Amino acid sequence: MSLTRKGPEPAQDGMPTTRGMNFFLEDRNLQFLCESVMGAATFERARPHLVEMGEVAGGELDDLAAQADKNPPVLRVLDQAGRRVDEVVFHPSYKRMEALAFGRFGLAALSHRDGVLGWPGRVPQTVKYALSYLFAQSEFGLLCPVNMTDSTARMLKHYGSEELKAAWIPRLTTTDFAQLVQGTQWMTEKTGGSDVGAATTLARKDADGAWRLWGDKWFCSNANADVALTLARPEGAPAGTRGLGMFLVPRRLPDGTKNAWVINRLKDKLGSRSMASGEVTYQGAVAYVVGDIGRGFKQMMEMVNLSRLSNAMRAAGIMRRALLESIVHARGRAAFGGPLIALPLLRANLMEMLLDVEAAASVIFNAAAVFDRWDGGSAEDRKLFRIWTPVAKCWITARARAVASEAMNVRGGNGYVEEWVNARLLRDSYLGAIWEGATSVVALDVQRAIVRERCHEALFEYIGSQLREVTEPAAKPWVDVVVQAVEALKRRIDGWAALSRDELELEAKPAADLLYHLLAASLLLHEGQTLRDGAQDFRKLLVGALYVQRWLAARDPNAPPFTARDLASLDALIAWTPVSKTALGSRASQ
Repeated sequence: MSLTRKGPEPAQDGMPTTRGMNFFLEDRNLQFLCESVMGAATFERARPHLVEMGEVAGGELDDLAAQADKNPPVLRVLDQAGRRVDEVVFHPSYKRMEALAFGRFGLAALSHRDGVLGWPGRVPQTVKYALSYLFAQSEFGLLCPVNMTDSTARMLKHYGSEELKAAWIPRLTTTDFAQLVQGTQWMTEKTGGSDVGAATTLARKDADGAWRLWGDKWFCSNANADVALTLARPEGAPAGTRGLGMFLVPRRLPDGTKNAWVINRLKDKLGSRSMASGEVTYQGAVAYVVGDIGRGFKQMMEMVNLSRLSNAMRAAGIMRRALLESIVHARGRAAFGGPLIALPLLRANLMEMLLDVEAAASVIFNAAAVFDRWDGGSAEDRKLFRIWTPVAKCWITARARAVASEAMNVRGGNGYVEEWVNARLLRDSYLGAIWEGATSVVALDVQRAIVRERCHEALFEYIGSQLREVTEPAAKPWVDVVVQAVEALKRRIDGWAALSRDELELEAKPAADLLYHLLAASLLLHEGQTLRDGAQDFRKLLVGALYVQRWLAARDPNAPPFTARDLASLDALIAWTPVSKTALGSRASQ
């Protein structure tokens, strides 16, 4: 394993490429964040694995992902004797990616088993998310099965019977790829996509006490999974989400025979083409109750919330790869007598992308730190994580579409051609805002967390704690903008009680977006204080100030988002060369 930074392959015919780069070593912001959220000792232990993943993502994995995208899985319904098998057949490139994810890096096992990657005990969520963020920059789709397998083990740990735990958790969390079983979660039906309470799948108990499921599941990601957590309505249970139970449905029964469900077809998807999504019919499939049969939906939503954070992380990874591709192209491509990166409009685009990428990374990795604390028993962090996750999912997955699209625009015609990575990044970005709840659905979940659980109070307290530690006088104008925006949002939320139902619902998306920007700005400014204290470098404070200017400060909506003075700092921000206090001071005086 090389620990040295490798540059890209030489540009051919003026067409610069990221091929051969180590995605971790190229990302100074990620290195800074990892040390900040993990602490120096944990980061030192994690660093060799991050370097290794960065090298794999920039080379082998990127090649495999391109092959798997062009050779999606196919469904083999019958064997040669005409027996129903419902087997999903993958291209060898996908199987090799599975071996990397589940075996070599143990991504689904890190938070469940001691000793994975040689770690003393369980690997922290912060490390798992950093490794996955790098993986996502080359392969998006496979991280769905990885997350589903990880989350299935987690749900069984919390709610499964001792028999189910013993039967499934060891195999869901093994790093021995030959022994691995994969998990998934199936909720969506024709009658109930976002409206889960409209689900019609029926659970009926046999005379011998065994549960059997009947009905259709319409969007079944990781269709080749060995075991599915699914929602079904026990016979006689009430309508709506309150009547749904959570069941574990294995693909094969203990005697090795195929369980009574079939895959009708695989979805022909716009993106995440490497991973199999299908339509499944339960035809009396044997199932096992997980947890309290009357709380199935609430239990499942815990899994969904974890998946939303994973989803946001993957979208953030796409954004980072899109920015890297754009920077390499703009630096290496000449036009109109100079490099593209010298052109003001292109510089403005790159600046906005950089701010979006660094904000998303800060939100994701600090969320992973909150996850670690919640997992350790912190009640306050449970409330914080409850609202943080949908806030992150709501904005980042939607914003990834814009960033990936702009990166295609930066590369121009080549960006529209499938031999380059941009087309795949763009196609994959469109799924993130749909998976685990479309954007409006997730915004409404943020609003529920506010109205029903008062989770925004924990989030506002967290934002305030970050801002209170920003003591640099030159940053005060930007801190004040964030504080004032927090107070304005508090007053707006207090006024929700007087609104009609329709008026209240219309508040959900703007409030969720604003919460994201307040959180991101507070994190960036706090990181800026940390960097200033440690190295007298004002780079991160400048990023925070520019982010506040872009998303929170009052300005003419028809004016350019950045001035020529702002854009003069772009090269230093990209290269992570030190930025002086003068640059931040000039911003405050505008």
